[in-house]
Amino acid sequence: MEYFKNKYDNPLVYVTENGYSSSGGDTLRHKAIVDPNRTDYLCSHLCFLRKAIKESGCNVKGYFAWSLGDNNEFCQGFSVRFGLSYVDFNNITADRDLKDSGKWYKGFLKAKVPENQTLLRSRSFLGQKKVTDA
Repeated sequence: MEYFKNKYDNPLVYVTENGYSSSGGDTLRHKAIVDPNRTDYLCSHLCFLRKAIKESGCNVKGYFAWSLGDNNEFCQGFSVRFGLSYVDFNNITADRDLKDSGKWYKGFLKAKVPENQTLLRSRSFLGQKKVTDA
């Protein structure tokens, strides 16, 4: 972000298609919805974006996680999962199930917490990370 700020005179930036892939297109639902690595990825990236905005003055106006649901990737087909919700590739008309990462992201988006409070938390390597701890 700082590179773009300095090289291109701090342009307006929207981060899009930022996501974490996990292998296992054939993964069973009960295993696929438990995805702590995706949660950690989102938490870490949002912490650093916050730092770029607050400390460096980067002009970041939006962030879009990739993707709402598991999907067909061009090169890898259904062998990887990017979604915040689980899609049963054998029954694509079935209901979608929000993964743990999707529940975390939903909570993050709904949170109205002062900066000094714990807001960005994931359950594995980041522990009780505060927004200000980038």
